[in-house]
Amino acid sequence: MIDWAEFGQALMEVRDDNVVSIVIRRGNTTLAAQSVRIARNTGRASVIAGGATQQVNQMVVILGSTTFDVRAEDRFTVGGVLYEVTAVRPNRRAATVAEGKVVQ
Repeated sequence: MIDWAEFGQALMEVRDDNVVSIVIRRGNTTLAAQSVRIARNTGRASVIAGGATQQVNQMVVILGSTTFDVRAEDRFTVGGVLYEVTAVRPNRRAATVAEGKVVQ
């Protein structure tokens, strides 16, 4: 049987190994700072070609605690890079995992 508390603790150790603090903007609301880990999802990037230009949409995985307050369409900036949350995985027994993309 899975010990969800122990598994969650291990995931928070992974988060804390490369933690960043983000401030989410949700519509007209700004949430308090939250600690997460952002990792590139190397298996999920898309290229959009248009005429003489190309746009690469880099996908990311965002790992937070079970209480991480995040929803699809939330936005935040880290290091001058704007991210948008595209989905939040429903299972939050050990941690909260969201997917997002680099907007600019």
